[in-house]
Amino acid sequence: MKRILLIAVIISFIIASCKKDNNSSTTNKEDDWIKLEIPNAREAYAVAGDIDDTLLVATWTKAYFTADRGKTWQESKTFDTSVEGLYMSGDTVMALMHFNDIQADGIYKAISAQYYTLNFGKTWYTYNNRNATNISQLIGIVQSPINKATYKLKFNTTSIPGPDIYIHHPTDILKNGNIISFPFKRRLENLYLDKESRLYVTASGGTYNENTDTFDCCPVTTPALIYISKKPMPQ
Repeated sequence: MKRILLIAVIISFIIASCKKDNNSSTTNKEDDWIKLEIPNAREAYAVAGDIDDTLLVATWTKAYFTADRGKTWQESKTFDTSVEGLYMSGDTVMALMHFNDIQADGIYKAISAQYYTLNFGKTWYTYNNRNATNISQLIGIVQSPINKATYKLKFNTTSIPGPDIYIHHPTDILKNGNIISFPFKRRLENLYLDKESRLYVTASGGTYNENTDTFDCCPVTTPALIYISKKPMPQ
């Protein structure tokens, strides 16, 4: 009887362990992410929409959209400067053209809505509303609607002599203040969660040098990069 009870306990432990493994984070392997590249776009700064429908991406000075999960990209707008954020309100997406810092720990927000689109980048219009100054969006910070977990970029830099000059090292992603496993060594730019709570990570396409822990960034032929978690966050 004791032997049967021991076997039952062991089986229960194995089942519990399997359930724990199934519920653990699965975003620590490259296969857990979808990787999209926009040729000759240098850096991806912000996204809106979702990969299953229409995905809008703001890059160095342009806007692109894809309706076939990144197989092809359509360039739809050239801006005078980079778009720091894409603010969504219903079917309206506004391009925020500037940024400012709001806290001492390096948190920034995108501001200054100057253009908008009603179809995720296929057509753009000038935004002249006098309330444009009230529209803003945090850069590199998103919160999951599932359990309010906060995901934030941790920029790792080394300052060098000169006005606001930094050497960039691979960026970390924090979940509630703790570093989560992200399998790509990249200079990251922003975060976004779609309606399915999948995490989108925008990045520059600069080449990482393991020996110097720095990046070679970014020739005009460099692709802009977007990584998308295959499963909803949090895992």
